[in-house]
Amino acid sequence: MDKSIEMTMLYDIYGKLLTTKQQQIFEEYYLYNLSLREIAQNREISYQGVRDSIKSSENMLKNFEDKIHMYDLLERVDKAYNLCDTKDLNEKRDEIKKLLKDEDDIDV
Repeated sequence: MDKSIEMTMLYDIYGKLLTTKQQQIFEEYYLYNLSLREIAQNREISYQGVRDSIKSSENMLKNFEDKIHMYDLLERVDKAYNLCDTKDLNEKRDEIKKLLKDEDDIDV
């Protein structure tokens, strides 16, 4: 997966866990496509400060996902939901349980 897509998806899930300043800089970089220099100029901070903030935010978002696995869970729920569009749900029951069950999860 493209890094910017991955970061944007993780931000959608965990973005509120970042500080307000980190959120603003992250959004300017990833959502509004501003360069590091543009962000630094607009905020009157150093280029290195912007770069450090983005790297820190990226690491935090990855760390949240490594510990919480919410993105992984959302993908499994989406796959299960898509299976529910079929006419014969009984045939898909075991496949749905397998998608939603993980070795770390409790019994479904």
